[in-house]
Amino acid sequence: MRLKSILQSNAALLCVMVVAQFWLFEAGLRLRGGSEAAPEFQRLFMPDETIGYRLRPGATARFTTAEFETDIAINAAGVRDREIGPRAPGERRVLVLGDSLVMAVQVPDWETLTARLERFLNEDAVPPATFRVINAGVQGYGPVEEYLFYRDVAARLQPDVVILALYAGNDAVEAAASGHRLAERDMGRPADDRVGAFTQWRRRVIRRSMVLQIVRLRVTTALDRFGWRRPEVDLPLRAYLPEAPPEITRGLKVMTDAVSRLDALTRSQGARLVVLLLPARFQVDDDDYGRLREGVARLGYTLERDRATERFRLALQASGVPVLDVLPVLREAAGGREVFMRSTAHFTPFGHETIARAIHRELVALDVAGQGRR
Repeated sequence: MRLKSILQSNAALLCVMVVAQFWLFEAGLRLRGGSEAAPEFQRLFMPDETIGYRLRPGATARFTTAEFETDIAINAAGVRDREIGPRAPGERRVLVLGDSLVMAVQVPDWETLTARLERFLNEDAVPPATFRVINAGVQGYGPVEEYLFYRDVAARLQPDVVILALYAGNDAVEAAASGHRLAERDMGRPADDRVGAFTQWRRRVIRRSMVLQIVRLRVTTALDRFGWRRPEVDLPLRAYLPEAPPEITRGLKVMTDAVSRLDALTRSQGARLVVLLLPARFQVDDDDYGRLREGVARLGYTLERDRATERFRLALQASGVPVLDVLPVLREAAGGREVFMRSTAHFTPFGHETIARAIHRELVALDVAGQGRR
């Protein structure tokens, strides 16, 4: 019995030491900043029972990395934008939903695609008509969260046009992991999708911990080096394989379901929905594509550069929602300047400008902005 007691005490002491070291490393890494796991950045978010999390109204942060330094402010409505007051006479509102590509913490708020689109629309507006474009992007969201965020939060901003930015690079994966949230809404009780819910929870926990991010990378590298892990194509890249795996097919179905729900909701409120389809960086960057293609080829697969974009467009055809695919304009623009940042898969200020101009042309062509233009 005495030996058992000693072993139990030593085990408890070891656990305490491991936990203490974990938090010491975590605190040290977070103090250096430059990560989404940094406490200052995480204070931008708050829990939400339906969506999982959302931006915290009134929160501010300064996000600093080796490539950029940005001040971020969340307004009273819970979006990264300046304050939104009562609708002015002649004002028409355009609201843009999306993930980190729209929220765009890598650039100042006046350089985002939403701010630039607002300036382009107002350049040819006839007074007293004005346009107000609202940045409703939230870091880490997928199509399901974007629909729920609009339904529960952003709809009260009364937009005339809603633009849903879908990211071909991982939104099928995000939708597959979040599909249970739509089922919960339909059944009025939590859906029994423990795998999807656990996957989403695990990704959120790792994203918030710098130590866990490092550990995951080191463990994966070690397993690959010693051949202890079966080589697999990264989950987001599977959307670019010739044959879509079951999880990608399921994710595309959930995505189209979310788009259809959002379309029905916006129509019932007198608004118009437009889908903005954004490409992954390697679809524009030749060097990036070459590296990924070689890596996938070593695993015995073929990486088709635009396959995910094609799948998204095909899946969205039945919805009848206009789709603006900005891949061609980004490729053309990339011939002269960088449209993606080098350290992340996010857009440079020039990339935001290029996309904003493409959206402006599309809105004019579709006449979804209504009256008030020259």
